[in-house]
Amino acid sequence: QAEPAKLSAREAGARYGQALGAIEICHGSKVTAAGDALGQNFTGADHDVFKAQAAKVFEAWRQVKACSNAADPNTCKIIMDKSCATAEQEIGPSGTVMPGLVEFMKH
Repeated sequence: QAEPAKLSAREAGARYGQALGAIEICHGSKVTAAGDALGQNFTGADHDVFKAQAAKVFEAWRQVKACSNAADPNTCKIIMDKSCATAEQEIGPSGTVMPGLVEFMKH
């Protein structure tokens, strides 16, 4: 598990973008105080890197949310479900990478 203070600005930004993306498509999820505070560890150029990486990852989640496949709409649902499961595994309350960034609805 990574500690926020030891993460690079890029990695922290990626996890913050993942957290923002998760709350866009994972029903009942919300960013925690720890998630909201993640960017506060960075200033200057590092903060710019953090924000840029967060925006890049969040945009990928937005594309998942906008998924449309007229031939097989279930494909989009499967991609969303897998993305949410991965986010919960990595940044959820018991996350393997950076726990506690997002709270997920109980299954």
